[in-house]
Amino acid sequence: MSSPRPLALRLEGGDLVIEWNDGVTARYPPDRLRQLCPCATCKEINARGSSGEAPRVTLKEVTPVGNYAYKIGFSDGHDTGIYTLEYLYEIGLRS
Repeated sequence: MSSPRPLALRLEGGDLVIEWNDGVTARYPPDRLRQLCPCATCKEINARGSSGEAPRVTLKEVTPVGNYAYKIGFSDGHDTGIYTLEYLYEIGLRS
């Protein structure tokens, strides 16, 4: 497979569910996505060591960024993470 491509995205029970072009279907709980946010601020916080559990959040928006990523907004107001397709696919395989 050259690169992962989503065939379908949907919300199911509060989770983001992505069907990938290789037949993999992955479920992404919003708390986990928030914990793994790839933005610079969250990376810095995670590098210092997180103090406590991931925030309890819900998904507010999932917006395409070009044809390579999604910007995900959460109920706590955080929306600066750009999740590349490759990163989302990798997270899905680990879940």
